Amino acid sequence: MDCVRPASLTAPAKVDCAVHFGQTVRMAIGRRGAFAAAFATAAALATQAAWNAAITAGGDDKIILTPIYVNPQIPQSEAQFLGENDNTSVNGKGILTGYNAVKYTADFIGLPSAVKKDLAKIENESRAELGVDPVEMMLITPDNRIIYNELDAKPAGIPFSNFYLQSAGSTGFKGLNTNTFGLSLDGKWDEDVAIAQAAFDLLNLYPEPAVG
Repeated sequence: MDCVRPASLTAPAKVDCAVHFGQTVRMAIGRRGAFAAAFATAAALATQAAWNAAITAGGDDKIILTPIYVNPQIPQSEAQFLGENDNTSVNGKGILTGYNAVKYTADFIGLPSAVKKDLAKIENESRAELGVDPVEMMLITPDNRIIYNELDAKPAGIPFSNFYLQSAGSTGFKGLNTNTFGLSLDGKWDEDVAIAQAAFDLLNLYPEPAVG
């Protein structure tokens, strides 16, 4: 943890516009650095031309878009303390050691087997043992807002690891097949989050089918 104190307390800015994510129903996913390569500015992030180039790119610069999903959940992180309520800290107050990782989860509905196999490949891409969050994402809402990281005034992806896709579940009569998925985020994953408004229908953007 950063123990370097400024000369005086830092006053937080006034909240002029409240920030709410709302429902997130689609993800854009890329390898580390792909979003920074695709979108030089927040203005570019809003354009279909930049997204078309990103989803048709190859190699490490390629960005993919998931199918639409439902029931997204982002729990708050919880503070982690060492020595709380025991004799190893002053007055048993404990020592703040950080925050737990957060699981973002949601449900795909009615996935065909071929699509499930494609999504399952993200498991290998995102394994935590490959390094510090080897992949990144941006979240997309039904009204085409984009939730992303802003680093040095430029768009970037939100790092994550441990993507997983569970097997299909069904409740039987009139039930729908669901595949729950999830991924791991840092406990302070939202520190640099910003929101942009796409100037086109990003929710329904798909690559053009190959010709020939």
